[in-house]
Amino acid sequence: MQAQLRKKRHSQAGITLIELLIAMIILGVVSTMLIAGWINLQRASVFAIQDNNARADARDGLSRMTVELRDAQPTSMPTSTASPTATPMPSATWDVYTVAGPWEVDFYSAYNQSGANADGTGTGALKLTRIYLDTSGSKPQKTLYWQRDTDGVAGWTSGDRKFVLAKNVVNQSIPNPTASTSYTAIFTYGYRDSVSGAYLTNDNQSGSLDLTQVISVQIRLITDVNLAHTPKYIDLSTTVRPRDASTN
Repeated sequence: MQAQLRKKRHSQAGITLIELLIAMIILGVVSTMLIAGWINLQRASVFAIQDNNARADARDGLSRMTVELRDAQPTSMPTSTASPTATPMPSATWDVYTVAGPWEVDFYSAYNQSGANADGTGTGALKLTRIYLDTSGSKPQKTLYWQRDTDGVAGWTSGDRKFVLAKNVVNQSIPNPTASTSYTAIFTYGYRDSVSGAYLTNDNQSGSLDLTQVISVQIRLITDVNLAHTPKYIDLSTTVRPRDASTN
């Protein structure tokens, strides 16, 4: 009889259904945690890559604008005065800029032009160039473009060379308390007051600024790198003087 009892107990050894269910539940919880952690890690990696790429693109755009504006120059150089005054002003038209506003600046440049000499002169070297924000559309994110008059046709046409400098630019929707404006201008212009000689700045939203007196351009570029969630801004700025502005 004892042998039969031992055989019966041996035949009942193993895992019960309840134990199997508990093991499956634990395995499911652990698997869910591992998968969720992997997904979050992937999302963080993608966001970090996008953030780094957006920062690099914004820096590249600012760098290109800096180089272009530094090489801007007039079609004819002003003549230096023999006796400098307390309020130095050019004695000829300083016509570097043809358009200057918070979202666009048009200027002459020989940058990257074939046939240009070291000083920027040369037959056909100077080309009208512009950097402008496409303000169309209802979204706050805009696109900043570079364009050069390369087709020989007066005015800006589809035949002119053009490319994107920066995407998702949000300057128009970012207030600037310092300037008491509902926007933050991309371009702000430095000039000398004709009476006091003081250095002043103006984004020329009104169009009243005398462009012949502009001696520097302050650039501020704000882009949004987190389009899917709460905005995350990249805010870059610099001040540029055209390389020949020392005569002004």
